[in-house]
Amino acid sequence: MVTLRLTQKLLRLVGTPALETEPSTTILGDWTGNLFYVGRARYVLLVSEHARLPVLVPGRDLKNLGRNFPGALAAVLLALGVPASTVEREAEASANALMATTNNRSLLGTISDFSFLVSHRLRERPDVDLTQAALWLSRTPVGPLSYERPRDVARQLLG
Repeated sequence: MVTLRLTQKLLRLVGTPALETEPSTTILGDWTGNLFYVGRARYVLLVSEHARLPVLVPGRDLKNLGRNFPGALAAVLLALGVPASTVEREAEASANALMATTNNRSLLGTISDFSFLVSHRLRERPDVDLTQAALWLSRTPVGPLSYERPRDVARQLLG
């Protein structure tokens, strides 16, 4: 089970948040997400609690965000070179998603920074694959991680 902690802007489009949440059973923890636009295209950026690993999904079909998230997560983890068995376990644990409100201002700051960076990347290269854009973002040093890169932290956590 994973908790997707979404901003109010995104929750209005996804649905009603759960009143009570349980801790995520995933290694990467809860995920915080926000909606952003590049021109007319909309995207959802989700960032993991423990590694600050970014995952990007198209902003279409938002009612099924919880169902679409595990596939996008698996694509990013496989591209990082995480063993397939570990990716499968993390994706399976993420298959049951609970929507909730955000609860971490630091994660919202990381999302704001990442959204700014990736929006410029998507303007320059509108045809870029979202997995590749997430991998590009994952190379960005993050202050709350003592300026480590999310890709490196995720690899360490996932073994």
